[in-house]
Amino acid sequence: MTIIRIAAIVAASVTTLLAQPGPTATEIYRAAVAEYLKSGDAARSARPLATLGPGQLEPAVKAILARAEPRELEAAADLHLEIGIAVAGLSVSGASAYFDQGSRLVTAIVPPPAIRKGVSALRLVDMALISSTWHRVAASTLLSINDVARARPIIQRALRLAPQSAALLTVLGTAHEIDAGVQNPDLFDSLSGKTHTAQRRSSTLLFAEKSYKAALESDPAYALALIRLGRVQFLQDNVKAARASLERGTALAREPRHQFLAAMFTGALQESQKDLDGARQSYARALTTAPQSQHAVAALAFVDMMSGRLDRAERVARAYTSATLDDAWWLHKNGVFDVEGLQWLRQHLRQ
Repeated sequence: MTIIRIAAIVAASVTTLLAQPGPTATEIYRAAVAEYLKSGDAARSARPLATLGPGQLEPAVKAILARAEPRELEAAADLHLEIGIAVAGLSVSGASAYFDQGSRLVTAIVPPPAIRKGVSALRLVDMALISSTWHRVAASTLLSINDVARARPIIQRALRLAPQSAALLTVLGTAHEIDAGVQNPDLFDSLSGKTHTAQRRSSTLLFAEKSYKAALESDPAYALALIRLGRVQFLQDNVKAARASLERGTALAREPRHQFLAAMFTGALQESQKDLDGARQSYARALTTAPQSQHAVAALAFVDMMSGRLDRAERVARAYTSATLDDAWWLHKNGVFDVEGLQWLRQHLRQ
């Protein structure tokens, strides 16, 4: 299954089907959800939804909410998440619409306190984990395209369910970090503009640092928080602390995405210290871990050029441009997309 395949199916026009008598919009929607629950194939499951306009989808979602069957709610929410991820690279507003409906569906999995009688504590924890993980993945999708404004409310919804989650606190820190990245003092001509922007950037980086440290208080071995903390410390010109955080995060990293970010951030630190050989090794390691990352290709080619190895830089660029890349390349570009969370949701639904 590919992301672009889902996007193409969802975007397809099937107007001829609408003219024929057949099942209601709610029946079509419930059948799609049932198919996704059965097969896990989001592309095939989403195909019938191409026949539904926005005005038809909303009543169908409300019907699922009214039934309040946990497995159906979870499947529907995950299908909305998959479609939202698929279209995010094409239409942010379209992705947000699916995420908004999916958020309502996954939030409904967790019963309000007034009707929790008879639900075991273990089941309540599981429900909260499903919902918080779902929101974390949705937020990471938006952060992967630098849409912090839409990601923030989703992060806050998740934190209300799991305020001590190291993974969520790290996503919150990442939102601050991305915010800091767009606050560039060099874009201003006036001294006051430069000073004000530099202060805002510094303050935002402190918010990110605080979030990463809160994540580590919750889970001292959470590699991604250490790795991103190292990045923020580097951006704050605290090279010694950054190196220590990155080294520890690299040693703890087990997920490919975490290993990729550790290598990229370590390479940037080494490059800043004029250690071009070390930087090249780090960027090469990052590219091996995530062959579709444009950032890794650009960083590796740049270091080769700075080292006077134009031949190697050209080979790196040619290898990337000639490769058959996954259509969801944009998810790999900065390592923000929470692929581990999406995999967990898929596996949980299959249990």
